[in-house]
Amino acid sequence: MIKHPLIIPDRMIALSLLPPPALGQPAAPFGFGALVVEQTRRGEARFELHAHGFGANYRPEALRERLQPLFTPDTMTLILDPKCKHRPVVDLNRNPDADQLVKHVPKCGHRTHIRASAAYHLLCHAAAMTNLRLPSRNPSPLARIQRIGAEAQAAWICYLFSQRASRERGRLFASFEAWQFLQKARLTVMA
Repeated sequence: MIKHPLIIPDRMIALSLLPPPALGQPAAPFGFGALVVEQTRRGEARFELHAHGFGANYRPEALRERLQPLFTPDTMTLILDPKCKHRPVVDLNRNPDADQLVKHVPKCGHRTHIRASAAYHLLCHAAAMTNLRLPSRNPSPLARIQRIGAEAQAAWICYLFSQRASRERGRLFASFEAWQFLQKARLTVMA
């Protein structure tokens, strides 16, 4: 289960990253899924999903350039780290193991990044709550990129349900379900 400070910030990005290969590694596809959750003063929430994949020959900087416009000075970032096994959440500013992920995440203002890890079965349970399809346990890079937006959403759901039960949690989840329903309806109309 995701452990973290008990915070539901006004603006959060749940981020699932497939980072570009490091120097010296063979070229491979990379990408991100980002769920932007913004609470308004009237107790409402807005959601945006951004998912983008890059082919093996793209510049690694393209990932950061594509993410940068999503961040504001008050954005808190929840980064899903599927490789983080022993420490469920770590402040990325103090953990050298997280460098591969952090160097691709824009930092604005003084908000922190939270690195989160959830067991695959917990992510699957969170995804099933809202009919999302995750990639398999050990997907190829292309299979993961195809479902990376769903990973970001499942990570946020895990984060949300790791909070103490509250009206705010219930309101946010209901808003998320309504947003998902509207997104599916838009896709049906456009098809």
